[in-house]
Amino acid sequence: MSIRQGNLEVFQSFPLHPTASETASFTGATTNIVDLQLFDGEVRIALDCAAGTGGTTTLALKIQHSDTTTSGDFVDVTSGAFTSLTTSASFQTLFLNRNDLKRYIRLVTTQGAGSTYVYSVRGMGTLKYQ
Repeated sequence: MSIRQGNLEVFQSFPLHPTASETASFTGATTNIVDLQLFDGEVRIALDCAAGTGGTTTLALKIQHSDTTTSGDFVDVTSGAFTSLTTSASFQTLFLNRNDLKRYIRLVTTQGAGSTYVYSVRGMGTLKYQ
């Protein structure tokens, strides 16, 4: 089986949290809010996280959506939460139907006091118009 270049051109990747070390909770803002207006069908959101260290090693991650980019307008996406993390590394994937989402999405995390996690969260979807 081969991959055809033409098929790859309709996929678009987007960052919700670039790979970074975090020592506190995170809320996506500005460049970490994704406009889904150009996407169709299912979007895939992947979490890649190293084991947590120090303090209270807990990390909860969820996707929120909104019709605006105003912070107070975002609400949790149904089935948009990753399994909470502790001291183990993890790779997880969420599949969300674009039709069930509002225009904008972002990542929100709640991190245990004094802990450190290195992780990235990236999305991928199919563009409507290619």
